[in-house]
Amino acid sequence: NYEKRAVNVRTSDVSNQLKIIADHGANILTIHQSIPINGTASLSLSVQILQTTQDVESMLRRMEEQRGVHGVRLIAKE
Repeated sequence: NYEKRAVNVRTSDVSNQLKIIADHGANILTIHQSIPINGTASLSLSVQILQTTQDVESMLRRMEEQRGVHGVRLIAKE
């Protein structure tokens, strides 16, 4: 399964988002970050969800709860 997510996040907090995905056992396939405006950028991630990936809903909640995150949304799912 592949999922594409959009995250609006402060540029200094991108590594936190990547760590959460890794902690849940998912694979990061692509990362695209827009040019930061006032310290905030849009981050688009393609994430591979494996059979061994832990609770995806929990991963999304943790991503959204992080300091500096203005929103997380699922764009597409295969």
